[in-house]
Amino acid sequence: MKKFKKALALSLTLAMGLSMVACGDKKDSTTAASGDTTAKTEAGTQAPATEAKTEAGSTAAATEAKTEAPATTGIAKPDVSGWDDSKKIYAYSWDDDFQKKLNVVLEANPELQPYVEYINLGVASEESLELIDAAFKSDKYPSLIPADIGSAKYWTEDDEKTLDLKSIGFTDDMFANTYQYAKDFANYNGEIKAVTWQSTAGSVFYNRAIAKDVFGTDEPDAIQEKLKDWDSFFKAADELKAKGYKIVSGPKDVYYAIINAHTDQWVSVAEDGTETFKPDATITTYIETAKKLADGGYTNSTEMWDGKWAESMKDGGDVFCYFACPWMIGVFQGNGATDGSWGACVGPQAYYWGGTYVSVGKDTPNPELAAYICYELACDPEIGVQITNKTGDAVSNSAANDRLVGGEIAADNNGVKFLGGQNPYGTWAEAAKNIQQGAVTYQDKNYEKFISDAANGYIAGTYKSVDECLDYIKNQSKTELGIAAAE
Repeated sequence: MKKFKKALALSLTLAMGLSMVACGDKKDSTTAASGDTTAKTEAGTQAPATEAKTEAGSTAAATEAKTEAPATTGIAKPDVSGWDDSKKIYAYSWDDDFQKKLNVVLEANPELQPYVEYINLGVASEESLELIDAAFKSDKYPSLIPADIGSAKYWTEDDEKTLDLKSIGFTDDMFANTYQYAKDFANYNGEIKAVTWQSTAGSVFYNRAIAKDVFGTDEPDAIQEKLKDWDSFFKAADELKAKGYKIVSGPKDVYYAIINAHTDQWVSVAEDGTETFKPDATITTYIETAKKLADGGYTNSTEMWDGKWAESMKDGGDVFCYFACPWMIGVFQGNGATDGSWGACVGPQAYYWGGTYVSVGKDTPNPELAAYICYELACDPEIGVQITNKTGDAVSNSAANDRLVGGEIAADNNGVKFLGGQNPYGTWAEAAKNIQQGAVTYQDKNYEKFISDAANGYIAGTYKSVDECLDYIKNQSKTELGIAAAE
């Protein structure tokens, strides 16, 4: 696992300030998985929906022809005859979000429910790592281990604690409907080390009232044309500025759209274990873009996640758009956004932001059950449709999204309601297909802090050039992480 354990303490300390969303309920709880689909304003979690179906409004991206799922051999449902408590498996997570998705599988397979217990640790994702490590020595062995994208590499790059899913029946062709970026993240050295039900394809949420005032329309296709690339984005910023609006709330709002396109790992590891930091063009592009946004007066100079940043999610705000993913709907609603006040389009660049990946403990007492649940979550289109309709989450299964775009969307789906009748799942599916997977490493959260601090220093005048910003990042890499930059 390279130097992951050595860096864990520092990684956890720095990552606490970099969490993408607020953590869930902090009370420790151990519960059997049940049909809880209550609303939660957190990443990947939105209000529940009814089962009534409707033809929701759609954009051009959402009108692609419905396609059938490629025929593949799946993971067979295990026969529970003769099972006892020794076949029971435990799912550990930092909050209750994964429970809602797991419940969709268990509700469809009620005979499996007695053999799955959900343990909500009630902590930040990063804090859960050490708690789950300790649980490997308990009588409730962690068989299903969800982790957010900032922590998932801890499990996927460890062959001592987690399985290659190919060893319990998975094959590459089972993921024919999974978006490539999600497959890439979950694979390590040719092994399948995790699955995800979730698509966190990026988009732009835009204020419909401001769109009408400045551009004369709030139709998603028209707004996409205004924001189709970065040159167009800054032209739109000038139009908005002329009428007293900001295109985004703060310079860092574009961070994930730019940075998550990096295709080479920032940290490479030699055969002798030596790690080397190699910055790429996405770092300089982000720093330059953040500086341009600040110097042009195109933002309110807010910091992501602070109160001022969220203020314009309410009606009457002066911020035109936020770079956002499906799970951000809950964030908007939690900050007072009114259903129908916002629309969604892909924006200037396909990207992803966040995500939850599920690994399987290497010594699970029931690999058949763990494999089946993982397959249903990630690969079964019917379960994917149910996850979206019951929880509002967007899924990484393209066949499920084709069905949702084609009309199998619930009338009360939270995403459709929030976006004023627009069916956003075609927009997110279109974005997901075009994502160039960032070559994520376990250190990326630490580098996010270094890059953000460098950009803020450049904006404030502490650093006079992009080169000085890069020197700062390289120095932090060396002094804080012990990783020298490439010559």
